[in-house]
Amino acid sequence: MRRVAMGLLGLLALPSGWLGGTATADDSGDAEAIRSARAGDAAAQLELGERYDLGRGVPQDFTEAVRWYRLSAEQGNARAQFALAEMYKNGDGVARSLPEALRWYRRSADQGHAGAQLLLGVLHESGTGVAEDFAEAARWYRRSAGSGDARAQLLLGNLYNVGQGVPKSAVIAYALYTVSAAREPRGNPASGHRTELAASMSAAEIEAAESLALGLAKPGNFSAALDRFAASRP
Repeated sequence: MRRVAMGLLGLLALPSGWLGGTATADDSGDAEAIRSARAGDAAAQLELGERYDLGRGVPQDFTEAVRWYRLSAEQGNARAQFALAEMYKNGDGVARSLPEALRWYRRSADQGHAGAQLLLGVLHESGTGVAEDFAEAARWYRRSAGSGDARAQLLLGNLYNVGQGVPKSAVIAYALYTVSAAREPRGNPASGHRTELAASMSAAEIEAAESLALGLAKPGNFSAALDRFAASRP
């Protein structure tokens, strides 16, 4: 992942093209992608949108990127829906529109796209384009964090640290910072937040947090581990 956890304003300012795994273009690949995209293949339309978005093998052209993203998104491709939302958020190739960005983020997020879930959390936490709602932000962060997004794990940890939208819990915050730092160690403030938090925690609390972090880190176990811990608290 090219970008790591950062402040809310930084996340909102991210440019479009935040999609990993775009293939390097070549002449035969271009021709095949164009043929498939014109034939209505959603994956090929997404690929062609990415190429125009990032200038890979073709001149960078945000308007063309939007056109191909939209064709793919309207067929239900979650990555294309996310990419189209990014274009609307940033005003790249289309008039900037947060309502349209939100609409496409939600469609993508409902299909499990972790990046869209993260951005919905950011928008709800910051009150950008929607009413400020920490509980809704926590809900979206949790879904993204459960898919392994280190930024969502960090931001959800921040909410537990201060008790916004969720019950305040140093143990859960510490555990979330731990899994976030392990997932993305480069440039991630989670480890620093954990160190600061540990200074006010007892040895028993730190032990509980480290045990919870192990449970959160197990594939497919994030929500279950979090729910079990919450249920065990008085």
